Amino acid sequence: MKYIDFIDIYSALDDNETEQYKAQYPQESNTMATLSERLRAEGMQKGMQQGVEQGMQQGVEQGMQQGEAAALKKLISLKFGELPHWAEAQIQSAGVPELEVWLEAILTSDTLESLLNRH
Repeated sequence: MKYIDFIDIYSALDDNETEQYKAQYPQESNTMATLSERLRAEGMQKGMQQGVEQGMQQGVEQGMQQGEAAALKKLISLKFGELPHWAEAQIQSAGVPELEVWLEAILTSDTLESLLNRH
């Protein structure tokens, strides 16, 4: 029982050797199978947790981008009037850092073109 983890993880038994092992050590073989299942389940759990964390991070980033884009479009509409299609497309494709630059610059920009050409 002491070496089951070692045998299960580090031995590269072929099919014949695996069958011999199971025949000679039936109790250990069952324990080894249980260990493999546990390790597999732990790996799956870690993978799922990583996936959830990455999904949450992407969701937060997307939410920030959408919120800042909406705020910028509102401010542009108030300052310059109706938002042209080209400007809306440029805002929607911009990342958070670029949107932040534009949000700060809207106070000092004289035209929509000069605002959105800042990087």
